Amino acid sequence: MRRGSVFWVNLEPASPPELGKVRPAVAVSNSVHNERLDSVVVVPLSAQPPEIWPFRVRVDVAGLKASFAVVPGIRQAHKGRLHELAGYVGREDLRRLDEALRVYLGE
Repeated sequence: MRRGSVFWVNLEPASPPELGKVRPAVAVSNSVHNERLDSVVVVPLSAQPPEIWPFRVRVDVAGLKASFAVVPGIRQAHKGRLHELAGYVGREDLRRLDEALRVYLGE
């Protein structure tokens, strides 16, 4: 599984403000981690606009309606929670998401 892949992920159980239900999420952990471990680090996607930098970042995924990566929703997910592949985030969108993660997780 490569970094930038978008899978449908079962995020239940969840408690507010966590995002729940089965929704698409972007794999942001590195590809080596994704191949070797039983989990991946994902950022859930939402269809609710607008972009709010650095908390919600617009990403385009072919086959999905307009999507926004919800950066505060970052979490580790066991691969058993992953369902079918929904697509991939493009290089420029992944670069913007990386920058948002750096800002959000930095000091």
